[in-house]
Amino acid sequence: MKTEHGEDHVVAAAIRELAAAVRATVPEPPADPDALLTAEEVGELLQLSPRTLKDQAAAGVLPHHRFGKHYRFTRADVAEIVRISAEPVKLARRRVSVADVAQDFRAA
Repeated sequence: MKTEHGEDHVVAAAIRELAAAVRATVPEPPADPDALLTAEEVGELLQLSPRTLKDQAAAGVLPHHRFGKHYRFTRADVAEIVRISAEPVKLARRRVSVADVAQDFRAA
């Protein structure tokens, strides 16, 4: 029969094992909070393709820093990308004259 002290030891060991398993699943924060992130790292964080991030950055849609052919993103850039992606998409509206619509109907 186990003593109360022995049961405490088993519980403490189980808690340490569980804590180690949880720590193993959480990515380590970068040592330098001002470090620049690659498109691959940002893509992993935001569940986006690195190619999409690079294409959108090259088009001027996303904030970024470019060093030669390398795209890098600061934490502020990532926060801005998240903010931009949360905005509703506004579709451009095209004005069409009544005469154009009438001509389309006549042609059909």
